[in-house]
Amino acid sequence: MNTERLTIRKTTEEDVGLIFDFIKGLATYEKRPQDVTGSIETLGYWLFEKKAATAVIAEYGDDAVGYAIYYPVFGSFSAIANAHLEDLFIKPEYRRKGLGKEFFSELSKTLKSEGYSKIEWSCLDWNTPSIEFYNRIGAKQESGRVYFEYELNER
Repeated sequence: MNTERLTIRKTTEEDVGLIFDFIKGLATYEKRPQDVTGSIETLGYWLFEKKAATAVIAEYGDDAVGYAIYYPVFGSFSAIANAHLEDLFIKPEYRRKGLGKEFFSELSKTLKSEGYSKIEWSCLDWNTPSIEFYNRIGAKQESGRVYFEYELNER
């Protein structure tokens, strides 16, 4: 497959339904469709009104084939912002053709041009295909941290 036909673009409010469909695709891939509790309206609010994160679409020719969502995280020790990659997804029928690698490369260039120096993300421990992909592109697993979450609605 000719990866030169892959482009990425930032999303607009008109893309919110497409982004939501991609999110549902990712949730299905991760065997967690029941965890999609958001709505198109809340997604649009947080992405386009609050600007809490940035979403991009990967297009191959005229087809939307994937998406990514990222947001800044500030490192107090380094006094710089890195990008946290919340989602990175390519439709199953477009995988293993070099598009994921090209998508990540183009996204990296975009993030570098925006001033970020590093990308961080997490991956489900059972997701061997994604872990192998991340290893192939030269990502390093971070160790020495335990991640927590705290539900604000219960307080």
